[in-house]
Amino acid sequence: MDQLSGGSMSNAAAVSVPVQLPGPVQIPLVGWRTRGLRMLGDPAEYFMRQYARYGVVSAWNPQNPRHVFAFGPEYLKKIFAEPEVFIADSFREVRIPEQSSFYRLTNGLLRRNGDPHRKHRRLMQPAFTARRVLVHRETVADVTERCLSDWRTGDVVPMHDALARIIMLTAMRTVFDIDAPAKIDRLQGLISRLLRVAASPLTLLVPYDLPASTFRTALRTCEEIEALLLEMIRERRAGASAGRDVLTSLVNAVDEDGSRLTEAELVGEAYTAFCHDSSTATLMWTLLLLDQHPQLMNDVVDEVRAVCGGSPPDDEQLGRMPLLEAVLKETLRLLPPAPMLIRYTSRPTPFGRYQLPSGAMVFFSSYVTHRLEEVYHDPLRFDPGRWERESPSTYEFLPFGAGAHNCVGRHFAMLEMKTVLAVLLQKFRPALVPGTRVDRSMRVSLVPSHGLPMRLLPRGARTSPAPLRGNIRDSVRLP
Repeated sequence: MDQLSGGSMSNAAAVSVPVQLPGPVQIPLVGWRTRGLRMLGDPAEYFMRQYARYGVVSAWNPQNPRHVFAFGPEYLKKIFAEPEVFIADSFREVRIPEQSSFYRLTNGLLRRNGDPHRKHRRLMQPAFTARRVLVHRETVADVTERCLSDWRTGDVVPMHDALARIIMLTAMRTVFDIDAPAKIDRLQGLISRLLRVAASPLTLLVPYDLPASTFRTALRTCEEIEALLLEMIRERRAGASAGRDVLTSLVNAVDEDGSRLTEAELVGEAYTAFCHDSSTATLMWTLLLLDQHPQLMNDVVDEVRAVCGGSPPDDEQLGRMPLLEAVLKETLRLLPPAPMLIRYTSRPTPFGRYQLPSGAMVFFSSYVTHRLEEVYHDPLRFDPGRWERESPSTYEFLPFGAGAHNCVGRHFAMLEMKTVLAVLLQKFRPALVPGTRVDRSMRVSLVPSHGLPMRLLPRGARTSPAPLRGNIRDSVRLP
């Protein structure tokens, strides 16, 4: 009887004690902000090290799990399947004033939850279905051909700037229906400035409207951007435009209860729709990886030319280039534009064997998940052919996220990137300048920190992999 009683008491005690998350030993004076600064320096490397040391789930402080890391598909499934528990709240740590333009610009889908998120998603989704985005294919091709008309064989092109220009002009046309050079240059300059200061650690560390602060620069830049957006929104409303651009679709969208987006809501969603920085990043990495795999470059060019015959792809041809699509998917697997994302727990919640408190910040990383050996064979190898053999689940391949907050523009992004590459690779063979240093850098997206200088060779040129330096070799096994 005593033994049974003792056993019952031991079991009860064991059940009442929560399982502690893996994590580092706590060091005096090393708080979460210190670790956060190290993480922001190179999130991809930091997350891989965290995974290597502590596994698929861990915390900075196991005794007080306010900052948690989750990398395995089973944990990601829980995060994405329970959006009411794991909520999105971009820029929470920056403490943006609620009455500011900065707040309104960033208060789009990426920041909304629950019924407000579902409503905005319903109103935005029709403009971004796989079929609807095809109306923009000719615009993407036209912008790309116009930009490439200034390129000449033998030129060395700063590929980041060149591709960013193509993507920016495309966004101007497809989202806002703007083709006026002065307006384009002004908005491009403002957006570039905002992206630069928003990515600065100083904006996070010193979120105060102080003279010469990056935060003040962000606030004032947002005011100018909002003024331009409001001007275009009011023009659409006054003219009852029937145009095909995204802004017109949002202005005219009516919810099932008859309501429309307010001006403040339109500002946030228009800005969300406009930011295509991830497409620029993926296009750069794709050209780099093809340069480092010349035979694969040859095969892609042969496929594109066989399908398109020297012209931009039409709607039907876009679906007949499986190798090009596999190359893009493999690039997104190895170098996803957003290697880190964050959710916050809205209440205490079980997390596998563990328990998370309310308000915990949960970091997760497609960059790490896409490198799990139990999911992908030889994960550091650039192997587009794997997409014929492997079928990862929604929570194993997630460059565009998953669940309620998956990227609403994912179909447009794939159309845009396929079209730009199909036009570019039928005109030139970009080759990395030998000796270039290529390091990962987390700006708004994961990009080469020093840009990507490439020499334009004739389309049929045969090349060898250009020698390169940098920590990109930690991300992918190169020749």
